[in-house]
Amino acid sequence: MLSFLETMYRAENGPYAKETDFDLKLIYKTARKLAQEYEIKYKPDEIINQDLAMADRVFAAGVEMAAQVGLYCRSTERIIQYTKEEVTQALREAPFELTIGAYKDARTLYARKISDPRTPLVFGGNAGAPMDEDTFYQTALSYIKEPLIDALDHGAITMVEGLEVKTGSPLEITATRRELELLRRGAKLLGRQGMPFIAAESSATALGDIAVAAPEYLRRSDIHLCPLLSELKTDYHNLSKVANFVEYGGLNGNLPNPIVGGYAGGPEATLITAMASFILGTVANQAHLHLCHPVHIRYTSTSTPETMWVECLVGQAFSRNTNLIILGDIFATCGAGTKELLYEVVANALAISVSAMHLLGVAATNGKYPHASGLEARLMAETGIAAAKQGMDLPQANEIVLALVKQYDYTFSNPLLGVPYHEVYDTQRIQPKDDWLRLYHEVKEEASKLGLDF
Repeated sequence: MLSFLETMYRAENGPYAKETDFDLKLIYKTARKLAQEYEIKYKPDEIINQDLAMADRVFAAGVEMAAQVGLYCRSTERIIQYTKEEVTQALREAPFELTIGAYKDARTLYARKISDPRTPLVFGGNAGAPMDEDTFYQTALSYIKEPLIDALDHGAITMVEGLEVKTGSPLEITATRRELELLRRGAKLLGRQGMPFIAAESSATALGDIAVAAPEYLRRSDIHLCPLLSELKTDYHNLSKVANFVEYGGLNGNLPNPIVGGYAGGPEATLITAMASFILGTVANQAHLHLCHPVHIRYTSTSTPETMWVECLVGQAFSRNTNLIILGDIFATCGAGTKELLYEVVANALAISVSAMHLLGVAATNGKYPHASGLEARLMAETGIAAAKQGMDLPQANEIVLALVKQYDYTFSNPLLGVPYHEVYDTQRIQPKDDWLRLYHEVKEEASKLGLDF
């Protein structure tokens, strides 16, 4: 794989371009052209793609997109270009297995396959959601306590002792260190000292990442995120995160956020752009693993049919042509205390599990509010594990997902935000209240009747 210094050389010496030209002349035109050339077609009745030959075409189109377009560096206004040979070599050399965490809580993270009988790893947490310190700690405990949750990816601390954490502020350092201190405290309290984290989410810039690159905060067996900006962009803040952890020796998680309906266009063109994001992130971000997080331009949620289709095909395409390790992210529309959130969780988790990814979530209310709890992450885990153990195939999974989407799709334009954590959980005993538990059992029963064997 090319070195990070080579990427920096290209970031400072590559072809100059205005960002609007990159968006409209390269992203938009190239993605649409490749979607037509490779015959990529979205089918609303196949949220989980059934055409594996198309998955292979999607992969080929993604490689072409990565080589033809490259990665735009906002800080230098230059395009970081890689050849097709360089990106395919990076994909061949990417790790297919990692050990994360420590002691009895260590886990082996591996590249999954379509309808893989091996159970997925489960990363629980209200990923990215803004919280104050107390809410962050209380909610984190509800995920750490769940035995089916292997690792934690929780929210961002946005208030420290009454002070707002602003982008670029010194408080990003304070907030990110508090984040790791509280996660460590909670893991120790509940006897899971070695639990692996995806962390350093309380800082939008590189300040927080640099501040926690130490064993007492973010260990080398933990994961931090190196985002790619939408679409196919980076900047010095995010490249600084890469540089720091290349030196420190931690695990880099590539985080692209392709937008269905954004600069790339509809789901087909967005899918190809998403593929290129994973490929370019493998090289530029020196990625050990990837988080799949497509969002809808209007509804944000990963629960829409279009975004689930993109996510499923990303997993399928890479599993058939590479050994990339991919986590499928669940960003749900509704909030804790609503039955609709639980329907979203089962639909997303089932689609992710059969499409060769591990599970991550649940970010309820599209990550806007801390209306989330460990119970829906338990349901996410149970769904993914059940699908693997019963050998769920793509057609059966697709039929179940189509049925579940009908139970919540009306909420996209009018989200049911639910209630805060303390209204669905006993915060002293760290367990769900009866009403929330009742809805959980009702949805499991309905999913069982559809064919999911818990």
